[in-house]
Amino acid sequence: MQRQPSPRADLAFSAFLIVVCAATLWETREIPPGTFEPLGSAPVPQVVAGLIMGLSLLIMARAWQALRAGERGDGPDVVPRWTDAVVVAALTVVYALALHARLGRFDVVTTVYLFVTIGVLLRLRRRSLPAVALVSALTGFGCQFVFTRVFVVDLPGAF
Repeated sequence: MQRQPSPRADLAFSAFLIVVCAATLWETREIPPGTFEPLGSAPVPQVVAGLIMGLSLLIMARAWQALRAGERGDGPDVVPRWTDAVVVAALTVVYALALHARLGRFDVVTTVYLFVTIGVLLRLRRRSLPAVALVSALTGFGCQFVFTRVFVVDLPGAF
């Protein structure tokens, strides 16, 4: 069965995210500029918080439209997938431990982590696996490039 989103849950979770992001913006307002780079450390969390707030507002607008249209989204076809949350949490812990133990390079470990995690969430559908592999590789190796070449960050797992 396909899980139907609940507009009320979307509204509540989006409002929660907006509050958390507003707190992030408030707490990062007085971070001093960086010594070695012109931006400093405040703009990254501020931009991410702003993006999350904007996306949350879009989700809230969609949820309001669904509520006005009379959709409830909490019918009998809603199937909670708590096992997905547990599996993703476990995979994330394994990923962090693999990086900490330097079992491989950041790009390779990240690509494998994303492939397995996304694959599990998609129930390992064969027709989806090539796209999952492509997205995982682009993200893993892309993050390696951006973090090491653009932001000049030493990543965990690097040899």
